[in-house]
Amino acid sequence: MKRNGTATLTAAALAMACSFSTASWAQTAAKVERISIATGAIGGIYHVLGGGMAKLLREKLNGVDVTAETTNASVDNMRLVGTKQADIGFGTSVAIVQGVKGDGPFKGTKYPVAGLANIYPQFLFAVTVEGTGINTLADLKGKRVSTSNPGSGSELDALNILKAAGLGLSDIKRERLPPQQAAEALKDRRIDALLHTAGQRQPAWEDIANTPGTTIKFLDTSAAVAGLQGEWGNSVYFSLTLPKGTYKGQQAEVPMVGGGNSLFVREDLPEELVYQITKHMMDNLDELAKVHPEARNIKLETAANTPVPLHSGAARYFKEKGLLK
Repeated sequence: MKRNGTATLTAAALAMACSFSTASWAQTAAKVERISIATGAIGGIYHVLGGGMAKLLREKLNGVDVTAETTNASVDNMRLVGTKQADIGFGTSVAIVQGVKGDGPFKGTKYPVAGLANIYPQFLFAVTVEGTGINTLADLKGKRVSTSNPGSGSELDALNILKAAGLGLSDIKRERLPPQQAAEALKDRRIDALLHTAGQRQPAWEDIANTPGTTIKFLDTSAAVAGLQGEWGNSVYFSLTLPKGTYKGQQAEVPMVGGGNSLFVREDLPEELVYQITKHMMDNLDELAKVHPEARNIKLETAANTPVPLHSGAARYFKEKGLLK
């Protein structure tokens, strides 16, 4: 991860307090001069949306430098935020839950993070192209398949969906590529399919769909929902449908597994700071939608439903909106 620093102490930041109406924010401003957002790989929605979020917060948190950092996404983000190398992170529900519990890839280490906001639902995509002979998850057996990049929540989801389909890593020829590289490999027929978790409009998939002579194909993964819910519950995995025509050449809607998706923060960030971050983000979703349309799928009425307890600053905002008691 490229990083320019985390929250530090400085008296100079007192000058920005006049831009805010509360004394508590002035006190917080005296302590924080820089915030880092751990996003995801280039070509993914986390990366694009995180860049827009950083720009918005730089403008709204007068005097605070906010940077968006390229990472391997959810698993790495949990470690970075949990060890105070970053302040805000994007993550899938399964990665956040495991990180707080110290399970899965985090076994033996529990990371102290808190919820900021539940964001857009994600699709557990199984993507191929016409001509590979792959029509179902079972057809992945013996094929060259990218299970997403190491350190990502997508990789956790990929392993879970393979298991739900009765497949293991020994059943495929595995690659571990981030979304844009996986898309390029699929277009060039260096792999046969890819598994990756993302929002509805994934730039890398649009690249595949818009490539002359290539017809993108999304697998129906809905049969895996019951097994995944049996192991993880229906707040982590659920049913979603990819609407017809979302991508060029997609002639029908596609039932899929959906997954939860949230922003989380360091537990020790000041309450007033997290309140301001939550407020500016939720009050400016239209601006974020100009950066990436997936922001339109972030809904105020469901934003408080994070897989781990909310930070007190975020909870305060949602209480003001009447969403929490």
